[in-house]
Amino acid sequence: MNKIIVFIFIIISIFKVIKCQSPYPYNTTLGCSMYGVTSSFVESKDFPPLNNTEIAPNTCQLTHPEYSIESCCNYNQTLILQTNMLVAGGIFGRCSSCMVNLYNLWCASSCSPYQKSFMVPTKVDNKTDQIIAIDFILHPDFANGLYNSCRDVHANGAQPFGVMFPTSQLFFTGVFSAVNPTFKELNWVFNTDGYNDVIIPCSEGCSCDQCRDACLPPPSYKDIGLLNDTIVQTHLLIEVPHLTIWIIWTFLLFLLSLLIGFSIWLIFKFSSKIRFFKDKKFKVIMMIALGILFICTVLIPFLTTRQVIEGKSTPSCMWEIDDGKEWNCSFAMGVSIYIIITLLLLSIVILACIIVDKTISNRNSRRILGISGGIINQQVNNDEIQNNNNSNNNNNNYSNIFQKIFYWYGIKITKRPIIVLLGCLIFTGCIGVGIISLQIETDPVKLWVSPDSRSAIEKQYFDDHFGPFYRVEQLILIPKQKNLPTIFDYDLFKSLIDIENQLMNITVVDNGGSNIITLNELCFQPTKRGCLVESITGIFQRDENKLDANKNNVIGWFEQCKSQLLSPECMDSTGVPVDPKIVLGGWSDNSTLARAFVTTFLLNNPDSMNAISMQWEQVWLNKIQEISNDPSCPFEISFNAQRSVQDELAREGNADIPTIIISYFVMFLYISLSLGSYYPFPRRFTSFFVRSRFALGLAGICIVACSIIISVGICSILRIKATLIISEVIPFLVLAIGVDNIFIIVNTFESLHVANSSDGHQIPTPEESFARTLAKVGPSIALASLSESFAFLLGSLTKMPAVKAFSFYASIAIFFDFLLQISAFACLLVLDTKRLQSRRVDCLPCLSLNGDNSDLEDDPFDNIDQPLNRNNNNNDDDDINQEEIENQPLINGEDDDRNIIRHNYNYDVDALNVVDGLNINEEPLPNKSSKKKSKKKTTLLKELFTKYYGPFLIHPISKLLIIIFFIAMLLFSINYAYQIPIGLDQKVALPRNSYLQAYFTNMNEYLEVGPPMYIVVKGNYDFSIPSVQNQFCTVGGCNNNSVINTFDNAPFISPGISSWLDDMLQWSNTVGCCTSFDNGTYCNSDEPGCDQQCFPLEKSGRPDPSLFKKYLPSFLNFTNTDQCPLAGLAYTGDVKFDSNGNIAATRFDAYHTTLRSQNDFINALATSYYLADHSDADVFTYSIFYCYFEAYLTIKQVAVKGVLLALGSVFLVSLAILMNPLVSLLVVICVGMTVIDLLAVMTLWDISLNAISVVNLIMGVGISIEFCVHIASTFIRSPKHYSRDEKVKFAISEMGANIFSGIFITKLLGCIVLAFSKSEIFIIYYFKMYISICLLAAVHGLILLPVLLSIFGTNKLSFEKYLSFKKDN
Repeated sequence: MNKIIVFIFIIISIFKVIKCQSPYPYNTTLGCSMYGVTSSFVESKDFPPLNNTEIAPNTCQLTHPEYSIESCCNYNQTLILQTNMLVAGGIFGRCSSCMVNLYNLWCASSCSPYQKSFMVPTKVDNKTDQIIAIDFILHPDFANGLYNSCRDVHANGAQPFGVMFPTSQLFFTGVFSAVNPTFKELNWVFNTDGYNDVIIPCSEGCSCDQCRDACLPPPSYKDIGLLNDTIVQTHLLIEVPHLTIWIIWTFLLFLLSLLIGFSIWLIFKFSSKIRFFKDKKFKVIMMIALGILFICTVLIPFLTTRQVIEGKSTPSCMWEIDDGKEWNCSFAMGVSIYIIITLLLLSIVILACIIVDKTISNRNSRRILGISGGIINQQVNNDEIQNNNNSNNNNNNYSNIFQKIFYWYGIKITKRPIIVLLGCLIFTGCIGVGIISLQIETDPVKLWVSPDSRSAIEKQYFDDHFGPFYRVEQLILIPKQKNLPTIFDYDLFKSLIDIENQLMNITVVDNGGSNIITLNELCFQPTKRGCLVESITGIFQRDENKLDANKNNVIGWFEQCKSQLLSPECMDSTGVPVDPKIVLGGWSDNSTLARAFVTTFLLNNPDSMNAISMQWEQVWLNKIQEISNDPSCPFEISFNAQRSVQDELAREGNADIPTIIISYFVMFLYISLSLGSYYPFPRRFTSFFVRSRFALGLAGICIVACSIIISVGICSILRIKATLIISEVIPFLVLAIGVDNIFIIVNTFESLHVANSSDGHQIPTPEESFARTLAKVGPSIALASLSESFAFLLGSLTKMPAVKAFSFYASIAIFFDFLLQISAFACLLVLDTKRLQSRRVDCLPCLSLNGDNSDLEDDPFDNIDQPLNRNNNNNDDDDINQEEIENQPLINGEDDDRNIIRHNYNYDVDALNVVDGLNINEEPLPNKSSKKKSKKKTTLLKELFTKYYGPFLIHPISKLLIIIFFIAMLLFSINYAYQIPIGLDQKVALPRNSYLQAYFTNMNEYLEVGPPMYIVVKGNYDFSIPSVQNQFCTVGGCNNNSVINTFDNAPFISPGISSWLDDMLQWSNTVGCCTSFDNGTYCNSDEPGCDQQCFPLEKSGRPDPSLFKKYLPSFLNFTNTDQCPLAGLAYTGDVKFDSNGNIAATRFDAYHTTLRSQNDFINALATSYYLADHSDADVFTYSIFYCYFEAYLTIKQVAVKGVLLALGSVFLVSLAILMNPLVSLLVVICVGMTVIDLLAVMTLWDISLNAISVVNLIMGVGISIEFCVHIASTFIRSPKHYSRDEKVKFAISEMGANIFSGIFITKLLGCIVLAFSKSEIFIIYYFKMYISICLLAAVHGLILLPVLLSIFGTNKLSFEKYLSFKKDN
């Protein structure tokens, strides 16, 4: 009865596809080559075809009706074929096209009336005439067609035939010749004279699961949005990205436009000074010539690409263009050389004009010096000329509202320093109490994944319905002996079994000490037969006796099991099949060539068992380390436990503590020593101890610590959890930013706190000097600190928890660091200055040195005979009051004529109009130089910036070259910013000497399967209905675009998804799987009276819906038997029922393909999300790594958003304090260019974009503003009558040295120490990125910004006048 049911099912399948068969598709030479087919005998006989009136009905004539007329077989033979078909139905029946093609082949071999043309006996027994060897000749098209229709078929847990037999020759030999009861030798010959017939494509009768051609095409990479390792390439002798070509061309166009524009401007200026060139015709001719040159240079590359140049040029010598056209490389080089020559010619024209201009300038200078009574003066407003004495009496006479506020604040805050200091300490202590409630987040999921993110929500759904994902412990074992022909060696298997048994017998005592915990209490047991340990030893059930029985044929036993994975004797002792791609590593097509063993322990992971599981894992780690260190162990073992990464990260953090401390100490030491005044050197050695400000530097470090305490306290009160990144980065960030302000405050204070000769060497009080200091640099310090704080605060708008927490902590710390600096540090500076004036020893103020302070200050009358020179290179040597500096006229008296000429020669940027702005007809101003002034305190570094760097920077040629260089660097950086890698390699995050380094290396090299994934069905689906089944299943009759078929054919997902639904449908249609008593009660087939099939045959091939629901629980508790290899018990955890017995949630098990790079993981996640989003069913995908990698799908957007928000905040705060939109915009441009250049450096240095680098990018904005804002603020506060170049030089002179020594050097020293870290992540993401930020920010702040200010800087757009106070007359 059972056989009839199966046969009818096969007949139904055949009828579905035989309509396309043609009656006589092969050659027409009649004749039979054999007769009498039985299970043991075939007689060689040459005879004509028989009349088959007695051929068995519904057999071979189904595919070949002509066999009913004449054939080479009889009735009994067709019955044998029918029986064989029943056997084959269990193997090939899931693909009816394959079955029909095979039936065609078998019928032809026995019944075809043209048999002797393709069945040729080659060896016959002379006594019995039995055929011993025979050649079966097949046409290659038929052989390949049949193979293609069956290559993807797999049954009983075995791999697809195409995997076991990669070619058609191997398929026919392996399936039909290896075990053949009829012929001792069956040889397959592929020849065009062989048997041929129409092949039924598998796509016409098979599902995607059994036929790749039936699958829908996978979604395109463009639709999914996958990351590509490379950009589209072109080549000109070498490969370069298309983007690079256009970047280069853009730069050449910019350079060409700049040089031509500059040339036109110079020629017009030059023509106005030489009579010969004043004619309009000359200007018109030059304009036309330069215009033609420009147009030709621009259009030649485009015009020449309209024709494809044919020739013998090899492809490597052709430059591919985007539209598919090509340049001959030699011609392309010629065009490039032409453009370069054009640029050189323009450069020569510019240089020539400048040289001529210099000559004319020198002549004009000599003529001006010869004018009788040569007094040159600039027009200034009379109300800007102040008497020095009045200025000293009105030090608070500032027009800017912010200066006014900071001056008032400086006076008030320093009047009662002790009270202010106590108040700051009390406030810090009170807020610091909040640290008691500090919580540190160490869960990586909660660090990088927002609670409302997709992966977090889906993980929570998965955990709620199916429980948390398993805890995984894995070994990768590589034989130490490298010359073994195969790892399927008896001794290796015996050692592997011994190692696994040792690990499986590990026990631990629980915390109470009363219970002994074994693996059986922790492990995953899918079939309830024991712990699932996935290993190749499972084919021997981890039984040494069975291994001994196959001692000389280990590989043979493996090959046998490989073709029948669901055979009970080949399954693990738990009844789970052993999948070669999971338990073997280092192979691709043939698993017998594997080079490593992979053993995996799976532990249950409920929250209640975490503590004891981690305790067991620690013992497991200790044991495997002991085994791997044993010299007798034949394996190189790399291993990983669930707790390993967390343990190693904690160890890494502890290992880097000394490096961090040394870094902070180096910065602290530099700060403390640099704050002292040692130039010019004091006359007495003991004065070094007085001039030192070591204690003040230490106090500055303590203020930084207080700001961090306040930040942590406030965030702890607000329940904002801290992270390891915060503990490592925030102190460095706040120290780096806070130190800058300390240097600027102290250096500016010392430059202003000097004696004035008009007051009888009277030095102003420290309180007054600090108030003036704060009025001078307070706005820029406030701008830098508030911009940084606001920028980080806006960074908290991102959804990534780690970045959000970092932003809060950093913003609060920077803000309070600024407040403490202008309050507590201000008072400490005033107190320390009083200590210095009383000649008390630094750090030991109770100890006072004898003598006076004559060597502590410059002699106020050292330069009494030198006229006041406002415009020479020593422009720092002027009045101590900022407002007085602004009021000082450019030329002060008739004794300053020579200095005036030198001023205009050095600073006027108009190379062809050296006397622009000079008025020789003006009356001289009163001489104010008789007011004797003391020099400001200075340093050697400040002298260098004033005398050399400032004049060099504002030179016209320097400006031109700087602009060209930075535009080139910007375009270069844009090109490489698009190529930045994404992700965070696990090996980078671990210590260099971690045992996990070897594990991750071997995992990438040897593992042949990726992480497990699940397709989770959320909707309320009734799987008993065939239409719903077709929406998910993969067996015959299912939709080609069913959920499982779609995923099975997608990139980054391994084919062969485990589906309980497929196995349930097959279980219901397989004889001997589901049996019942007469009353329909389920029972085991070995019970008396249990002989009824549960499911009667339906025309649709699907079980009745009511019976499906009734027997589904029985299937989910069914263990495989010899008669039924389908083990539904393995799917118990995949189906969850509600209280009514309906399916509430279900999942299908799958694996990703081997994921070896960060891009692979990101692409795999993007693919699974895309497929789930575009599915008609309510499904989602889940894998353990999704939570960690989801952020990378939007990391670029997060980075761009964070940087833009930071830049926006910088602009708004700059606009509020500088009150100049143009200057604020220039500051933002420089900071933005710094970030873009940093992205390029990251690409070149192979630094990936991830949460850590995003934090560093935002921090880069904060650090970059430090290098820019002080220059910009000083530029705006410079004397109003200065030209742009003079203002730039003034800003460089005032702030350049402070920025270089106080900001750049400090950060540089701290970064260099990080290079000695033992952690790769510190070297890459802290040392490399920090030092890149420092260098790029310094270059843009000290080079590019001054040049931009000298070109575009202006006060015309300033709205400061609306917020200014009128000065007293």
